[in-house]
Amino acid sequence: MMNALLKNEIKEMNEVIQEQVTTFKVDSLESANWCFRNIRALKEQIETNKALADAERFRIDSWEKKENEGALNSISYFESLVTEYFKEERTKDNKFKLSTPYGKVSSRKIEKYNWDDKEALLNYLKENKQDKLIRVTEEINKTEFKKVYKHGINKETGEILPGVIVEEKESISVKVE
Repeated sequence: MMNALLKNEIKEMNEVIQEQVTTFKVDSLESANWCFRNIRALKEQIETNKALADAERFRIDSWEKKENEGALNSISYFESLVTEYFKEERTKDNKFKLSTPYGKVSSRKIEKYNWDDKEALLNYLKENKQDKLIRVTEEINKTEFKKVYKHGINKETGEILPGVIVEEKESISVKVE
């Protein structure tokens, strides 16, 4: 929960923002400190709101799960009854189709591959020159590349490496404590 001091900070900040028609400018250490206090208070307000919303989401999700549990069990039961009927009729008539205005049951034959011994299969494909069936992935190891070729330059030859552009950028971060 948000303490009274932070609530007061937010209230004061909102009043100052309302009063100021011109844009606020940080021109001293005190005004920067005031900004940091306001950022901290607002972040805490966001966290409080998030915690409240998360608690409500959890309650709503629990309620939804409890309410739908019986319906989902009934759906599974009815689907198993219809599936069993379909299987029985299918044994009698191989071309049986079950279709009503409220639903239908269909079946499809599929092949499922179980890759039990990938090494043996890979060796077989290599021995029988089936290279097009073997996937080889080549990619640059960027971590090692950065160690060997700092700044994108080959140290031995002084050559700038093609295909890589190294830009120096400044990273600025604001940390509120």
